[in-house]
Amino acid sequence: MNSRRWFLRRLGLAAGGLAVAGSLRDRMGSTAAESRLPVIRPARGGLAAADAAAIRVSPGRSLPVRIPGVRIEYLRLRMPDGIHLAATLYLPETVSAAAKVPAILEVLPYRKDDDYLLSDLDRHGYYARHGYAGLRLDVRGTGASEGFPKDEYSVEEHEDTLHVIDWLSKQPWCNGSVGMTGISYGAFNSVQIAAMNPPALKAIAAAAGTDDRYTDDVHYFGGAMHLFENTWSVAMVAANVMPAAPDFDVRTQAARDRFDTPPWYMRWIREQTDGPYWRRGSLRPDYGRLKIPTFLMGGWLDGYHNFVPRIMRHAPAITKGLVGPWPHSYPDDPHPGPQIDFRAQMLLPWWDQWLKGRDTGILDQPRVTSYAMRWFEPSLRLAELQDVPGEWRHLDAWPESAFAPPERRFLVPDPRQAALRDDASDAARPGRGGRLAESSGRGAALDLKYRPGVGTRSKTWAPNGDGTYGMDQRQDDVYGLSFDSEPLQVPLEILGFPKARLFVSATAPVANWIVRLCDLAPDGTSHYVSKGVLNGTHRGGHTAPEPLVPGEVYEIEVELHCTGWIFDRAHRIRVVVVNADWPVVWPSPHAMTTTLHCGGDRPSHIDLPVWTGRSLPGPEFRRPPAREYPIEAESRDTPFGWQVTRDEAGQAQTFRLERGWEITKHPAGITAAEGQVFTARVEDRNPAAAALEVESFYRGRSRGRTVEARGEGSLRSTGTEFLFDVTCTLLENGRTIRRRRWQDRAPRRLV
Repeated sequence: MNSRRWFLRRLGLAAGGLAVAGSLRDRMGSTAAESRLPVIRPARGGLAAADAAAIRVSPGRSLPVRIPGVRIEYLRLRMPDGIHLAATLYLPETVSAAAKVPAILEVLPYRKDDDYLLSDLDRHGYYARHGYAGLRLDVRGTGASEGFPKDEYSVEEHEDTLHVIDWLSKQPWCNGSVGMTGISYGAFNSVQIAAMNPPALKAIAAAAGTDDRYTDDVHYFGGAMHLFENTWSVAMVAANVMPAAPDFDVRTQAARDRFDTPPWYMRWIREQTDGPYWRRGSLRPDYGRLKIPTFLMGGWLDGYHNFVPRIMRHAPAITKGLVGPWPHSYPDDPHPGPQIDFRAQMLLPWWDQWLKGRDTGILDQPRVTSYAMRWFEPSLRLAELQDVPGEWRHLDAWPESAFAPPERRFLVPDPRQAALRDDASDAARPGRGGRLAESSGRGAALDLKYRPGVGTRSKTWAPNGDGTYGMDQRQDDVYGLSFDSEPLQVPLEILGFPKARLFVSATAPVANWIVRLCDLAPDGTSHYVSKGVLNGTHRGGHTAPEPLVPGEVYEIEVELHCTGWIFDRAHRIRVVVVNADWPVVWPSPHAMTTTLHCGGDRPSHIDLPVWTGRSLPGPEFRRPPAREYPIEAESRDTPFGWQVTRDEAGQAQTFRLERGWEITKHPAGITAAEGQVFTARVEDRNPAAAALEVESFYRGRSRGRTVEARGEGSLRSTGTEFLFDVTCTLLENGRTIRRRRWQDRAPRRLV
C-alpha cells in the first residue's frame, strides 16, 4: 500500500521547503544562564552521539543539508549482533551538558536519505528547534541500514528499537526521557514498542495506526483478502533492494543481502486466518499491556482510525485522541483539510508534559477531539475541495453509544420487490431493495446476483497519493440492495461504529457481505459515509472459518468503520448490502446468488451510533504557519491515472492505476524517481480467476550513474489456490546486475 509512503514524501517534497516559527530562545525555553552553560563537545568522529548501552557509534554517509539552529549528524549504529543501522540525529545547536534534552524516535522502512529526506527534515528539524533531539532510523535491511528485512514489524526490528531507545536515554545530552512517534508504519511500531514498556520510553504520539494487524491493515478486511492495498508489498520489493542514497552503490554487502530477502507477501498469503502471526504486533485484544501515555491521531477518510477510539476505551494508559476529516496524512498538511497547527497546539504540549515534566495544560483539555463531517460533492480525488465541511467536537471520552449504537433502523423490502429474483430491468433503478424503518415489518426476502466487479465508486482503504475518496455511489448502489430512510426532518449526527445485523444465505460455500452507509442528497447523489466487510465463513470469528451451507440462513454482524457524520435536513440515510467491494477486496470465488432475509423472525437491521451530547469547550485551531526557510530540493508528481473498463462481451472488469513521482533537485545532487502501474481483472462468470499485476520501479541517478530496481509480477487466484510470481531486477546504467524471481503458491482457505 503505497499510501503508507506516499503522503510523507509529498509532505516534504511538494512543499519545497520547511517551516518553523518563533525565536530559538522561545522554542527552547532557555534562559540567559542556560545559554552560558558548556555546549556538548563532539566525541568520536566529531559526533555528539556516543557509545552507550549495547550500541557502538560511528559516522555515517552525510548529506549537505542545513537547518538553522539544528546540528545534524549521520550515524552508523552497530547493534549487538554486528549489524549497522543508519540513523540521522537532529540536535538543538545549543544543547548543553547541564541543559539536557529529551529524544524523540521514529523508525521506518522508508529511505531517509532520499524518499523521506524532506519530511524528516521537517518533522525532526522542528523537534530540534523546539528543544528535543530527533532520531530517524532506517529499519534493518531498508534504506541505508544493513541486514535483512525479513518482515514488517519483525522480532529483529523490535529488538533493534528497544536497544536504540536504551541508547538514546543514555546519551550525554539526553535527560533520560524518550518519546516515539510516527504515522502509518511509524504509528504501528510506536504502539507495538509502547506495549513492551521499555523503561526510558515515557510517551508516544501515533497517527494513522492500528491495534489489529489482521483486520485493520492491508491484509484481511473482515476476513476478506485485500486486493488493491496489497500492491504496497510489491512496491516495497523495489524500494528495499534499491541501494542506499546518495551513492546507490550496488556492490555493498548490504545491497547484496537484501536482494535475496523474500517479498513479505509470500508470508502474508499463507496467513489467511487470524492467529499468533497477526497477534504479534497487534495490541488487540490485550489492551492492558499499553501503560505509557499515548496520543492517538487519525482521519475519517483514512482506513487507519478505528484504533483511536478502541485504544482509548480499553487501554489503561493515559490517552488523548484527535480524529479529523483527513485522509492518510498528518493534521497539519492534509488534502482535503482543514489543516490545523497541531504541532504547536497539541503535539509539543504533549511532549513537554511527558518528556520535560512541564505542566502544559494539555491534560486539562478534553481527551477526545473529533470532527463531524457534513455532505460535500464527491469526486475521485477531491481536487477542488479545500476543507471538508463540518464541526469540531470536544469530549471527555468516547461516548458509550459509539460502541453500542442505540438507534435501530430495519431493512424493510419494498413489497413489489420482495418476490423478484434479481430482475435485470428492476436492477437499473437506484434504491432497489426498500426502506429503512423503525419497525421490521413482515417476513420477506430479496435475492441478489453476485457481481464481483462492483465497488469501483467506493472509497479505497487509505487514500492519499494512490487511492480515491469515493465518488457518487449510485452506479454501484444499483447492483446492491439499497434501503433508504424518509427525508430527515432535522439533522442527525452519528459518532462511532455502525453495526449491521443481517440474516443471509448463499448458493455457494464462500461469500462476502459488504454494508455501505451513504448520505443520499435531495438531488439523488449517494455519498459514501462508511462501510464494513465480513467474509461469511468468518461469521464465528477469524481463527477458524467454516464454509457456508448453501441455502442455510445465517445471522451475521458486520461492523462498519467508525465515523463522525451529520446527515442534514432533507437528506436520506441509505444502507447498501452487496457482495463485492472491488478492487479493494479480492473477489470470493464462486458465481452465486445471495439472499437477504428481512422482517418477521429474521429482522435484518442496522444500529446507528447517534450522538446527541454536548461538545465541551476545546482548543480553537489555527492554520499552520507559513514555511520560513527553503531547502534546495524540488519534486513533482507524475500524472495520476485511474481507469475502469468493462468488457460486456466477456463480462469482465479491469481496473488500472498509474502514478509516480520524481525528485528533480536534491542537496546531494542526485535525482530519483519512483512509479507503479497496477492492473486488476475479474470476470463475472468465473470470479475465482481474478488477477492483480504490478509493475514498480525505483530509479536513482548519481555522479553520472543510473541505478534502477524493478519489481514486476502478479498475484492470481483459482478456486483452490493463490499463485504469487514476482521478479526483482537491479540495473546499473541499463545493464542487469542481479535478477531474482520469487514464485509461490498457497492453498485458498475460504477466502
